Amino acid sequence: MNQLCKLGIKKIIFLIKTKQISNYELTKICLNNLLKTNKKNNFLIEIFYKNAIKYSKKMDRLNKISIPISIKNIFSIKNKKLTCNSNILKKFKSKYDSSISKLLKKNNFNILSIDKLDEFCLGGSGLNNCNLYNLYNKNFVVGGSSAGSALNISYGCNLFSIGSDTGGSIRTPSSYCGVVGYKPTNGLLSRYGMVPYSSYLDNCSIITNSVENCKYLFNILNYKNKDLFSNKKYIFYNIKKKKIISIINYYDFFVDLEIKILFEKIIRNFEKLGFLIDMTEINFHSLNELYENISSKEFYSNSSKFDGIKYGFQKKFFKDISDYIKLNRIFSNNCKNKILKGQAEFRISKFNNFNNYFDIFLKKIFKNSQFVIIPTNICFLKIIENNFSEYLDLFTLISNIYGYPTINMNMGFINHKPIGFSILSEKNSDTELLNLSILYESSYFKNYVYN
Repeated sequence: MNQLCKLGIKKIIFLIKTKQISNYELTKICLNNLLKTNKKNNFLIEIFYKNAIKYSKKMDRLNKISIPISIKNIFSIKNKKLTCNSNILKKFKSKYDSSISKLLKKNNFNILSIDKLDEFCLGGSGLNNCNLYNLYNKNFVVGGSSAGSALNISYGCNLFSIGSDTGGSIRTPSSYCGVVGYKPTNGLLSRYGMVPYSSYLDNCSIITNSVENCKYLFNILNYKNKDLFSNKKYIFYNIKKKKIISIINYYDFFVDLEIKILFEKIIRNFEKLGFLIDMTEINFHSLNELYENISSKEFYSNSSKFDGIKYGFQKKFFKDISDYIKLNRIFSNNCKNKILKGQAEFRISKFNNFNNYFDIFLKKIFKNSQFVIIPTNICFLKIIENNFSEYLDLFTLISNIYGYPTINMNMGFINHKPIGFSILSEKNSDTELLNLSILYESSYFKNYVYN
């Protein structure tokens, strides 16, 4: 299989500009990779083969650059399927473009495919209404919900994939697939045209092979977000002036000793780069309870529009209206459980503690430091252990609840399986976070990233 997409975006653009490769040839390579790998793992909902080839030839005639990309199937693309990997929306096609789709088309990106996910983004394993496995070991989960997007990039089928992150949906699969997953500041990238899971927690996010690629796409997508006013404050920091990084007290968390040893190596690497390390405490289990409360209520509210009348298979034979709705409102068991939980807890009592959590987090973490390093995951999870998948997102929830930008990077390999770590920064300091990540990547990831 051709690994051209493992090259950085700068090299790809250089090759196209110097006529060493055409848009058509690049697109053809990506599409062939998609067709071959999808037969093994079935991580795609649809491949736009004819449209992609036709568009690449058009860009060659116009002497323009067109970069291949894939999109998680919760973003609207006009006249294309919008299924959220659910049987309810199996035949549904979108009638308009999401803001992200418009930006991609405006900047001549070539959308090759739409990726599979856990149904309506519910789940951290990639096994909710789909059967995806880790490409490094078939016995282990790939992570979710953006499982298809992470597999797409890890297999080398695309340079970029657009996904969503509600509680670790980008960073967990990126960690298990050995790629870069970036969740920006809450509300920074437009969510117009994205099917919501939790309106408060959802974020448009990026998966790619290197941080440099990630920064390239982020700068394009971070453009005139008119539909979400997220109190943008453009804050610029110089990381040379402020060289303190906070580390959580991780000793009691790790299930796998080898992951703990790798994480300690990451800490030493930052010390070699001249950063001072500050140890702190966070109650992650309380955050998990808060996340479950928020996400359940909001999914219960957002899923009410899928009532079996406007969407569904539209069964022709039914007894009465109740039977009609029952036949067409066909959620998976995971979604049903989430709806029932949200209905049972649909009250605002637990939100009273939200400001307290927020104040504690700010005081302890960002009082003296600009960045925080945490493990993305604390263990590898086998497919047969899927009942414990909620623990995969134990460390990732914090940035969604409080809106902080976070990036997952490759920490290393254990028994030929990759695992990642995450860096958090203050709100709206996304550029500084990406710059720090590029610094670390260029210093220590030369063997893993093609620069």
